[in-house]
Amino acid sequence: MPVHSAPTRSEPGVPARPVAEMSYNELNQIDLLLTLQQPIPGAPDALFFVAAHQITELWFKVIVHELDGARRAIDADALPEARRRLARVARGEEVLVSHLRAVGTITPGDFALLRAQLGTSSAYESAQFREIEFVSGRKDPRFLDGPRVTEAERVRLTARLAEPSLADALEALLDRRGRPDLARVIAGDADPELGALIEALIEHDEGFARWRHGHALMTERIIGYRDGTGGTGGVDYLRATVGERFFPQLWAARSAVYDS
Repeated sequence: MPVHSAPTRSEPGVPARPVAEMSYNELNQIDLLLTLQQPIPGAPDALFFVAAHQITELWFKVIVHELDGARRAIDADALPEARRRLARVARGEEVLVSHLRAVGTITPGDFALLRAQLGTSSAYESAQFREIEFVSGRKDPRFLDGPRVTEAERVRLTARLAEPSLADALEALLDRRGRPDLARVIAGDADPELGALIEALIEHDEGFARWRHGHALMTERIIGYRDGTGGTGGVDYLRATVGERFFPQLWAARSAVYDS
């Protein structure tokens, strides 16, 4: 019989150790993590600002991971597993929405000090944010042409553009189920398992829309109607994205419930 070694974790140049032998600090690489928040000269709120954005990126990473798992589960017709994954996505989005309230404690005066040091850096450049969009089904290749997209990010996002999205997985599932009447499914008159999945997808779509809306409000509170960093359109750009949906056909089908 094959012998399976214990899971290990290591850093470059450091011998691997079994995970079971690691302390909390070692397992979570706390010492390394706490070195990643560097001060910005002349900006007293730099620790808060940088840590807040790193926390957001960590949640983005978790959400991408769970969306990938949900897509694979749908492909395998394992709809309860897909719903479990999507529920975790929705809870993560709730955390992100709450997190915006903390970021919103930065005053316009405080941010003015930060802004002077940020140069052209902008949250618009978040590749993981685009990855969530691509994985969910909203694929806009124009982002790949941005001057600040790294080669590694371009490779990763190009692969995301080419692979099936969560929306594609849903369409394939509907094909396998004979293209059911979505209004009837949503109303609870047919295929309750599919209906539960649709509600989970809607919750993800709504959760991300709430984050978009909250992000726009937070930005308006901090910088008003000025352009954003990096030459972005600031609040006007963010407001224009609030109405975007990953699964527009599922929202449209909810209207059709009342016509049936």
